[in-house]
Amino acid sequence: MLETLATNALTSAQLDQYQRDGYLVLRGVFAPPELAEMSREADRLLGRTDLMFDENMRARFKPHIETGAKLFEVFDPFLDLAPVCKRYVLDRRILGPLASIYGEEACLFKDKLIYKAPGSEGAHLHQDYIAWPRFPISFLTVVLAIDDFGADNGCTEVYPGIHRRGYLSPADGKHYQLDEDVLKPVEPVPVFLAPGDLAIFGCYTPHRSAANRSRRWRRGLFISYNACSEGGEQRDEHYQDFHEWLRDKYPNGSQLIFR
Repeated sequence: MLETLATNALTSAQLDQYQRDGYLVLRGVFAPPELAEMSREADRLLGRTDLMFDENMRARFKPHIETGAKLFEVFDPFLDLAPVCKRYVLDRRILGPLASIYGEEACLFKDKLIYKAPGSEGAHLHQDYIAWPRFPISFLTVVLAIDDFGADNGCTEVYPGIHRRGYLSPADGKHYQLDEDVLKPVEPVPVFLAPGDLAIFGCYTPHRSAANRSRRWRRGLFISYNACSEGGEQRDEHYQDFHEWLRDKYPNGSQLIFR
């Protein structure tokens, strides 16, 4: 077990940086041929128009910032459709750094493939933690960039150090946007990524992204994990809770399905 935990471990400086800032970037983790595999699989899934409808809880959309046209945004979850990507998100090059952070192995919790098409709206300022009974406080997210994440196509922006303040919203099971004034005087830091880079950030790290104002896609795997000691692998249970939450949240919740 100790030998396994040491595989692809973070350095002490990297671990200190993560604990200080609430996020960490690892450069060049995956090679171009591996990214080509992931890109082909993402392209294949983008052809699954049979899954892209409003009532499917797996699929979500964003409006175009100028025309308001509905753009496909994300498959959540997607790993049951994507054997190539599933192999990579369980790779030691991801699990090793997470074991350094946890001091134990990580378990898969949630998986999203976000496309962020040209013209797509960004994501509001928020923390990932939600005060659900089974939601792990060890929750963290790994972003594996398939495309460049730049200023023009809406890279993720994080607020370093704020994670030490804990959860900043009411612990009532709802999902909240954050007011930027609450985070002052800390300024956001853009997380620029090249294809094959990883970004890791914890569930209390506030983050957001701007709209994609470029002509480029900003595809990335957003994979979340928890420490194995905090409930083991809970992916199936999480999506049961998530789907119940969606049905309760929306007026047409009884019409929602998972395909």
